[in-house]
Amino acid sequence: MKKLFIVLLAAFVFAVVNPTKSEAKVMYDGAEVVKGQTGKMTFKKDIKVYKKNSDGTFESLVVKRNNFFKTYDIEKYDGKIFYQMGQYRVQATDLVVFKEVPIEIRSSFYNNPTYIIINRDGNYGMGSYGFYLRSGEWDISFSDTKNGQLITFGDSGDGSFQLNYTYPGTDLKIAETISRERGVRYELTRDEEGKGVPLKESKTERIMKKGSTVFSRYDHEINGYIYVTDELEGRLDNAVYLPMNSLKPVGDK
Repeated sequence: MKKLFIVLLAAFVFAVVNPTKSEAKVMYDGAEVVKGQTGKMTFKKDIKVYKKNSDGTFESLVVKRNNFFKTYDIEKYDGKIFYQMGQYRVQATDLVVFKEVPIEIRSSFYNNPTYIIINRDGNYGMGSYGFYLRSGEWDISFSDTKNGQLITFGDSGDGSFQLNYTYPGTDLKIAETISRERGVRYELTRDEEGKGVPLKESKTERIMKKGSTVFSRYDHEINGYIYVTDELEGRLDNAVYLPMNSLKPVGDK
């Protein structure tokens, strides 16, 4: 028993002297930032926020004035802005004070980030809602302004000129890019909504049935989606984005 006590004591001393190394927290404006966070917000007075339950009913929560809350996904359409605060969705009003986490910091959580336009009202020189730009394919730079951080993508093409496209950081969702083999055959494990862009909130182009066989058009997965087309038809104009978690690889015929 004495020997066991000495061994346990030695292990405790070692743990105290040599604590387990943990990843450093990412901090901004005096608070920790987490992956997927777009900013934080406070409210000028106590208000109710709402979430929609799966049965169509709504549930409310009273949030207190000046308390900070992390915000995640942002939606912009019809001149309105909506912030996702956990399960609760909050529309931007004069009572909401939103502070953006710079997109350069948000990007640091991703190994291979893709930037997807989430502003349905956006008017850009290139791209519209759901259009994405991948890190590694473009030169990327960040700049600070009084209205938040901007991100600029530069493309030199054949090297004879430079094209630059600039977007506000809050108009972009950041997602991980995962390399996949192109042309792989998949089978749907459940009925699924085929999307025109790799965003869950986007319009459903068509319903794909469980058991359908498709094959991938591109060699990457973006935001949990992969671009596929029907195996029998094989037309690019009939291709859609499907969630990877609804697909299972199948062998060749």
